[in-house]
Amino acid sequence: MTLEIGRKYRGGKYFVWCSEHYDPRKAPGASSAALIAPSSSPKGIFDNLHSDCESEDVHSSLIKGYRRTFKRLAKAWLADGSLTKVQHDEIVSSIQSNSWQIWRPVLFVIPKGGITPSRIIDVPARDRAAYGPEYQIHDLDASEFEVMER
Repeated sequence: MTLEIGRKYRGGKYFVWCSEHYDPRKAPGASSAALIAPSSSPKGIFDNLHSDCESEDVHSSLIKGYRRTFKRLAKAWLADGSLTKVQHDEIVSSIQSNSWQIWRPVLFVIPKGGITPSRIIDVPARDRAAYGPEYQIHDLDASEFEVMER
């Protein structure tokens, strides 16, 4: 869903909440990476979402959360003028779809060296799932990442 929204409605720009560590469970115990919560682990999220899509879990907490997030973002984009009302309504309608295909997980592999440091926002501790570091990029360009699928 993120790929389609970025491509179709955001001019190839993406909002991402990310981590430098694909699988924090494999990080050294004394590192900050080891303190990233499972709910913020790229591998954990990918695996859980893949399982939810494969089993068509209508109670998936991940998909429910993504629906809320995309609805909130669409509302914000409508308010700031970067979406039209028609585009807003299309996004809201598509996220309510019962299609499992739109929720299939993908990983964005983002080479950090190619991103201007001022664009990488440290998520405040109060908004992270645990102590470990998490980041946001609000304007990631399609040319700045590779997509990996299962």
